[in-house]
Amino acid sequence: MHAAGGRVSSLGGLAAAAWLAARGGTAPTLERWHVEVALDVVPRRAPSEFDETTSTRFHLDIYLEEWGVFFCHAGQSSRIRVTDIAFVHGRDDFQLLGVTPQLKDIGWLLRHVESRNGLKFAREHVDVRTNVPNVEPAVRAWIASL
Repeated sequence: MHAAGGRVSSLGGLAAAAWLAARGGTAPTLERWHVEVALDVVPRRAPSEFDETTSTRFHLDIYLEEWGVFFCHAGQSSRIRVTDIAFVHGRDDFQLLGVTPQLKDIGWLLRHVESRNGLKFAREHVDVRTNVPNVEPAVRAWIASL
């Protein structure tokens, strides 16, 4: 990662900045920004606390310098992070590394995970955590469209 005028210029960071701009968000200038999205298959807001050995979850985590996805189901999990390259962080039981698209196309991965595992994530109950002012409604609308 290289800082250019206080901005991160990794490929993951550039994709994250473009994703945020496409949602109308303006990153805080003095802190590391984040948008964390959690989906569950149950018809309620995805709880913050969960057991990845028994839960079914899909997370999309977007930060100033990188982004990544996490999926767990039936005691297995995959965590992929993207900085300058996509890489496995811990485990990749679902072989998501080879199929992880660009961030702008992440809806495809969500639908792929659902289709391959016979799941449907409750998009209307998405949990969004962010320190970016006023972006949560746009993120919720985007998730609903996936």
